[in-house]
Amino acid sequence: MSRETARLLPLLGPVALAGYSALAVAAVVFATSTPAVAVLGGVLALAVAAVFVEAHPVPIEGISSEGISLAAVFIVGAAVIYGWAPAVILGFLARGVIELLQRRPAIRLAYNGAVFALSGAAAGAAATVGRSEDGVPGLLLGVLLGSAGWYAVNIPLVAGIISRWSREPFLPLLRRSVYWTAVPFSIMASVSLMLAVLWDRSPLLATALVGPLVAIALYQRSVYSALKAMRLALTDPLTGLGNHRHFHERLQRDLDEAQTEGFPLTLCLLDIDDFKQINDRFGHPVGDRVLAQVAARLRQGGEAFRLGGDEFALLLAGRDEHEGLSIARAVIDRVAESNCEHGGRISMSGGIATYPQHGVERSELVRVADSALYLAKDQGKNTVRVYRPDLMELAELRRLAEGPDRAAAQPA
Repeated sequence: MSRETARLLPLLGPVALAGYSALAVAAVVFATSTPAVAVLGGVLALAVAAVFVEAHPVPIEGISSEGISLAAVFIVGAAVIYGWAPAVILGFLARGVIELLQRRPAIRLAYNGAVFALSGAAAGAAATVGRSEDGVPGLLLGVLLGSAGWYAVNIPLVAGIISRWSREPFLPLLRRSVYWTAVPFSIMASVSLMLAVLWDRSPLLATALVGPLVAIALYQRSVYSALKAMRLALTDPLTGLGNHRHFHERLQRDLDEAQTEGFPLTLCLLDIDDFKQINDRFGHPVGDRVLAQVAARLRQGGEAFRLGGDEFALLLAGRDEHEGLSIARAVIDRVAESNCEHGGRISMSGGIATYPQHGVERSELVRVADSALYLAKDQGKNTVRVYRPDLMELAELRRLAEGPDRAAAQPA
């Protein structure tokens, strides 16, 4: 068993056990209910539709997965129309068939199939509660609760496995997933309602949903493409961090918000110590990989940017000078502890400036932080310094005083 698989087992095991238990019970319940031919045909048609849309997921900005499928429309619809057992079976088939056709690893089939089965079970149970009401109110409540049940189970379980696999904190990942998927799922809930209404009149009328589903997919893809293009224009291609342009735009925006809301803003400029020696000794490809490794550590500290070369920046909105210093020190320690490809250790130096103590203009804050970074380099590197006018004056006087001595030490 690989180390990655072992890391997933604490979540994969219980979810798989619960999911396949629910699938087994649903299969028995559905089989013993002796469904009519029309019911079997309807469930089969919904299953085919769910598998088809699951094979063509819609990309969603801000979530670490292949995208979001429209299968929930048909699974929630099945829950409202036929009950919880068909919803569980459809949920498993929608994901399981795709995993098999695409020859994905068995561990993915085990987990994703279980997640969709549990999501279908939640949708079916919630829809059953809603359908206890008669007429239109019961239909509306059934679709609403069914969609909420699906969403409440599917999103956390998908975020949970991604969190364990990528070692990304769960709660920030979950919040991001909810933020980016809430609107698409709300739209899908309305389409599920349309499906249930049309199905009640005639299953053939459900083909009218092709138009809305295609419109949803095309709209979401266009939004994703626009956001992707915008992100590429503001992203450093080597590290994936925000680039120089993005940094200045974000700094100005954060300064405007800080002035309006009255909260502090700390800027930390960082520079890899002796990076030129790494490039000269090991070559630029190794240097590029070192930059990527450093960027991975910076992402855990705050809003990170690569300004160019070996220069980086952290924007810490709402953090005062002392908090910013603590975060910057943690980042530098984390970088120092990492093993890099060239076999040696790397270190960074940092300079900190905080609004409003050290400036209220963008250029002024950058200049002050850069001066503090110079001081950190001058005092031995592998450290971080907060801007202090008196310390900067002493450093400048010392540099000027050492100037003649350094010049005299140079060979003629």
